[in-house]
Amino acid sequence: MASLPKDLLICILCHLPVKPLLQFRAVSKSWRHLFDSPVFVHLHLKNSIGTGSNLALILQKDSVLYSVELDLLNDPVELAHPLMCYSHRIQVLGSCNGLLCIANVAEDIAFWNPAIRQHKFLPFLPAEPNKNSGSSYLGARVYGFGYDQVHDDHKLVRISQFINLRNDGFVSKVKVYSLRENELRDSEDMPYVLCYTKKNGTLASGCLHWVVNRKFKFDDADLIVAFDLTVERFREVPMPECAVEKFQIDVGVLGGCFCMVANYYDIHVDVWVMKEYGVKESWAKLFTVEQDVIFFGGTFKYLRPLAYSKSGEEVLLEQNHDRLVWYDLRKKKIKNVNLAGLPAPFEAHICVGSLVPAEVNREDNEKQQNLGAEKIKSKKR
Repeated sequence: MASLPKDLLICILCHLPVKPLLQFRAVSKSWRHLFDSPVFVHLHLKNSIGTGSNLALILQKDSVLYSVELDLLNDPVELAHPLMCYSHRIQVLGSCNGLLCIANVAEDIAFWNPAIRQHKFLPFLPAEPNKNSGSSYLGARVYGFGYDQVHDDHKLVRISQFINLRNDGFVSKVKVYSLRENELRDSEDMPYVLCYTKKNGTLASGCLHWVVNRKFKFDDADLIVAFDLTVERFREVPMPECAVEKFQIDVGVLGGCFCMVANYYDIHVDVWVMKEYGVKESWAKLFTVEQDVIFFGGTFKYLRPLAYSKSGEEVLLEQNHDRLVWYDLRKKKIKNVNLAGLPAPFEAHICVGSLVPAEVNREDNEKQQNLGAEKIKSKKR
C-alpha cells in the first residue's frame, strides 16, 4: 500500500465503510491525520452519497434507537446513544451527512455521529415568549435539521406555532441554531400553519420541507413550503398536477430527490419524485400502490418511501410504522422484509455512515473564514 501513489490510495480508502477506516487510524500518525482531515472527510461523504453506499436505517421506538444496514437488512442492533441516561422518549429530529439530531421530552438536544461515536450537546434553546398568553397558546413545536453547503454549516431549525383563540389567527416563530457559530438566532416568521403538528422537517436539496396551509381553518388546499438553509427564508414548492380528488400530502426523500406521497384515503397512494428540484415540470409519478390489490394485513394509514435497492428496481417502504416492505417497480408487487426483533411501532430514518464530526474544529473554522475573506477581497480587485 505504501508504494501506491497517494491520490490512488485516497481514492481506494474513500470507498471503504467507516468501521475499517477507524481501525486503520491506529496504523500510523499520518493515516490518522489523513482520516481526520476535512478534505478526506468530504471525499468519503461525497462518495457514499453519490454511490448510495454505507447507508443504514435508524429505527426509533420510545427511548431506544436501532440500526439496520441497508445493504444487508440485518436484524436491528440497539445503539448506545448520548441521551440514554435520561430514560426519556427519544425523537430523531433529522439526519444529515451521517449526523443525527436527537432530542428527548425535556428538550435536551444532541448532534450525534453513531458511526464514529461522537456527539455534541447543544446549549439550552430557550422557548419563545408568548406575548399574548391570555388569548393564545403554543399549538405546535417542530424541528428540522440540515446542512448549509455555502457556509459549511449544520443547522437546526425550530418552528413554534402560537394559535390565537379569539380570532383563529396564528404566529409561527422561527429560530435557527448554527453549529459553526454555536449560536441561536431569530429568523423570519413562517406565514403558514403546520398541517402536522408533530412532523419534523424533511431535508432535500439544501432545504427543509413541511406540509402547511395558509389558513388556520384549512379552507385552502394544502401546500409544501421549503426553508432554504443558506438564505434562511421560506418559499413554496410547486406541486405536481394531481387528480382533482381530495388527498392527503406527505413529503420525503428518495434517492436524493425530493418526493411527495399523495394518499387518496385508503383507495391508493401515489408517489411522485421531483427529478430537478424546484422545477414544476420535473415532477414524475414513480408508482401507484392500490390498497385492495397489493397490501395485506389491514389498510395503510401511513406509507413512506425510504430508499432504492442496489439494482434500483425496488423501493423500500415504511408502512404504518410497524412494517418494512419492498415494492417492485416493474412487477408492481410487494414483499415483506422479515427482520427478527423489529420494534413496533417505529419511525425510520436513513443515515449515511460518515466521518463528519459532531463538533466544529475552531481552528479550521477560522481558516475557512479567512479564506472566504480573501476570496471576497480578490473579487473586489
